[in-house]
Amino acid sequence: AMQIVGQPAFQAAALEAQEHSLVLLENRKHLLPLNPTGKRVFLRGVQPEAARAAGFTVVTSLDEADLAIVRTVTPSQRLHPGYIMGAIQHEGDLDFKPDNPDLLAIQEAARHVPTIVTVYLDRPAILTAMRPEAAALIGNFGVSDEALLNVVIGRAKPEGRLPVELPSSMQAVQQQKSDLPHDSRAPLYKIGFGLHYP
Repeated sequence: AMQIVGQPAFQAAALEAQEHSLVLLENRKHLLPLNPTGKRVFLRGVQPEAARAAGFTVVTSLDEADLAIVRTVTPSQRLHPGYIMGAIQHEGDLDFKPDNPDLLAIQEAARHVPTIVTVYLDRPAILTAMRPEAAALIGNFGVSDEALLNVVIGRAKPEGRLPVELPSSMQAVQQQKSDLPHDSRAPLYKIGFGLHYP
């Protein structure tokens, strides 16, 4: 294991797989890919060292920023805390409620600068509330900051497509049939959706 695990070739292949798995959901005014040179970026959930390595200047105030990059995750609730699986698995509603801290942060950032949002899709998130706020919206399935930023600046291209549909509302989720795949009414993004760079 000491000789095999972590070989540079394996690490490079893992990075490439992460880059290609990213699903570009929105890219308003063709914001991405962007040139980081001279760009001042406000970060939430992204390590400053990774942003600097990608060529950005990191700032701590939205008033100083040219753009923002925000990471978030699919919402969940702990509905069965007394059970082993209930304590470790994500369950509950899939939508971002109006008081969700990440949604509030995205809305605040979007009032100041173009905001790039990436959502960890461990479950099919409902992105209806954040869709109008994000200048660029990227779905991920677990990704390093390096891989994410490589796609943001165009060192790599997003090639992923959604393996599930992303519903438009919890009402649509509750009305769909549990024994049929991707049958919710008016999904926000259909299964197989994914934009690409020109």
